[in-house]
Amino acid sequence: MDIYIYGNDSFKGKIHNILDHANIKFKIDGVVKGISSLEEIKELIKQNPSNIFLIDQEKIIEDNFINNTFKFLVPKDGIKKAFLDKYGIGDISLRTYDDLEIYIRKRLEAIEAAKPKPHEITSIEEMEEDDTKDAIKDIA
Repeated sequence: MDIYIYGNDSFKGKIHNILDHANIKFKIDGVVKGISSLEEIKELIKQNPSNIFLIDQEKIIEDNFINNTFKFLVPKDGIKKAFLDKYGIGDISLRTYDDLEIYIRKRLEAIEAAKPKPHEITSIEEMEEDDTKDAIKDIA
């Protein structure tokens, strides 16, 4: 799993500091990367929405009357909330940076728990590939 950070330089710096402080970078089997391009973040979301995307609230464009009427208020490098919702990215909003650390740790734990354990047989096909089936026949 990778972690992508999209926002201004101050936001990216704070996030990197939090990830360093929490040793998150050492616990993931992927990269932590700051993204500067709107097109790049959109492409990454489309490719694998199960990664963690940390997006600055200032870059998220709500679909409301003010933003639709006064286009000059909308950041040019902003990403639409509807796009994030479509890919299941806009599912959480954090109030503090401490919450961010907790959120990432829980995501990592959930992914780790979902991985099959060594020698855990989850289907008949895997059992046929495993020598356990032959061992059972030999005993009987």
